[in-house]
Amino acid sequence: ALDLKLSGKPFIQNYRWEPERGLRFHVVDKESGEIVATARGEAAFAFHHVNAFEDGDGIVIDMIAYSDARIIEELYLARLRAGTPIDATGTLTRFRMTLGADVDVTRETLAPVSLELPRINYEAHAGKPYRYVWGTGIRSPGDFLDSIVKVDTKTGDVARWYEDGVYPGEPVFVPAPSAKAEDDGVLLSVVLDIKKDVSFLLVLDASSLTEKARAEAPHAIPFHFHGNYFASANVSKGGRE
Repeated sequence: ALDLKLSGKPFIQNYRWEPERGLRFHVVDKESGEIVATARGEAAFAFHHVNAFEDGDGIVIDMIAYSDARIIEELYLARLRAGTPIDATGTLTRFRMTLGADVDVTRETLAPVSLELPRINYEAHAGKPYRYVWGTGIRSPGDFLDSIVKVDTKTGDVARWYEDGVYPGEPVFVPAPSAKAEDDGVLLSVVLDIKKDVSFLLVLDASSLTEKARAEAPHAIPFHFHGNYFASANVSKGGRE
């Protein structure tokens, strides 16, 4: 770690893409710290993990997977400022592994659509079987993340919200107070409008992706990676209760 800090290089430049080593999933016993299972598969790159849950005698792991690590270089600021098209796209991919030593992992694409910054109904389905994923997607090939996408992991159906000239941030799912369905709630996303050079908070129906409201800021808000929503009743003056 000290050598990395003293190198003077950006953090990411200390990593190398070595596809010949393949992909590995390790299952770790949280109490003992021991590795209880390992699965291997074809190389893939990912920024974000979506969810994981037990399924019979195995484990399901869902991630936004890329075929290689080109996306890192494609997101360098100089390239974005130059308007260089983004070629690499991530897709919602499901990996399955059984519990054992040196087993092979299987993989399938759940929907053939670009997706990033994924969110699910974590309050009810983190670590459990689930159905819906929301995230940002690329509507026009080579563009930046320009839409909000909903994927049904059971059917592969895709819904999309978009407007020309706007770029949404990560959609945060907020469940309805008396929700009866997994997607009963709203999505919150801070959206950049490049036509007006301002941002607005967008509120979408999480089920249909229809707009419910928006609140425009007087200026542009820098892009963010992650956020969360807390009801005011659960937040004290000094932080979350």
